[in-house]
Amino acid sequence: MRFNLIYLLLIIGVLFFVPFTRQLNQHPVEFYGIAETEERAINLEYPIVIQTMDVVLGQKVKQGQLLAKLHRTSLPIKMNDINYELKELDSKKGISDLRLNTDIEKLQGDKRLIETEYKNKIAQLELEKSNREKILQGVKTIDLKVSHTELDQKISDLRSELQKRVEPINSEIANLQKDISASRNLVNVRIKKLRQELDLIQEQEDALLLKAPMSGIIGQLNYQKGENVEAYANLMKIYGERPNIVTTYVADGQLAQIEMGDTLHIASINAPDYQVEGLVIGLGTRITSLPERLRKMPEMKAWGREVQVRIPGSNQFMQGERVLVKLEEMESNSALFGSLF
Repeated sequence: MRFNLIYLLLIIGVLFFVPFTRQLNQHPVEFYGIAETEERAINLEYPIVIQTMDVVLGQKVKQGQLLAKLHRTSLPIKMNDINYELKELDSKKGISDLRLNTDIEKLQGDKRLIETEYKNKIAQLELEKSNREKILQGVKTIDLKVSHTELDQKISDLRSELQKRVEPINSEIANLQKDISASRNLVNVRIKKLRQELDLIQEQEDALLLKAPMSGIIGQLNYQKGENVEAYANLMKIYGERPNIVTTYVADGQLAQIEMGDTLHIASINAPDYQVEGLVIGLGTRITSLPERLRKMPEMKAWGREVQVRIPGSNQFMQGERVLVKLEEMESNSALFGSLF
C-alpha cells in the first residue's frame, strides 16, 4: 500500500491546530474602549450676578470647595412684589372691616329704633295700667286682676312682636361678625405666609455660596466677577482630573454575557501589565455601528451594544485614551467574532 503524503500532512495539521484552538477558546475576549472624563456643567435656574469668582481656569478643586459667591438679581423684585401685596392686604382688610362694621352699625340702629318703638308702646300700656289701678283702688266691687287682663295681654303681645322683629336682625349681625372674623383670619394667614416668604428671600439675598459638586479641574469658565448671568446659562464646567468612565461596545453574539453591575477588566494598550477593574453602569438600548477608532479592523464595519463602565478615579489612564476591555472566557466562535472589532 502506497503511503499518501497528504494524509500525513493532514494528521500533522490537526495535531498542531488542536492546542491552538484550545488556547483561543480560553483567551478572554477583548474589545477596545475609550477612557473618558466625567464633566459637570454648573448652571442655576434663576438669573444672578457674580459677586466674587474664587477659582481660575485650569485650577484643581475638591468636592465642596467654594467656587463663587452669587447674588440673585430677581430677589429685590420679588421682595417689592411681596411688600406691595402685604400693603394691599392690610388695606383690603381695613376696607372690608369698615364695610362690614358699617352694615352692623346700620342693623344695630334699626334694632334700636324698633326696640324704642315697642318700649314706648309698652310704657304707655304700663302707664295706663297704673292709672287704672289708682282709679279703681276705692271701688271694692271690681276685681283688679280681671280689670288688668286685657292690658297685660297687650303688653305680652307687644313683647312677643318685639322679639320676633329683633331676632332676624340679631342673627344677621352675628353672621356679619362671623364674616369679619373669617375674613380677618384668611387675610392674616396670607399675610403670615407672605412674611415667611419675605424672610426666606431676605436670607437668600445674602451672598449665595456656589460649591464644587465634584472634585476635578475647572475646564471652562464663562463668567467673571461683576457679570450678570441669565437663568440656566453655564457658569463653568468641571472635568474629572482622571477618566472615570470607559465606553466600549459588545458584539451581538455576546450581549447576554454582560449585565448591569458586572465587573470587567480595563487594561492599558501602552502598558499591558497595567489594568483596573471597572463596574458596568450603563447598557445601550440598541445595536449601533462602532466608531472607527474602536474597530480592530477599521476598514470593516462592525456593530455592537454600547456599554458604560465606571473605573476608579485614581487610575493612570489619560483623557480619551484607547484601552482594552476584557470580558470573561467565552466560546472560540464568540472570540473569533469579537476579533472583528
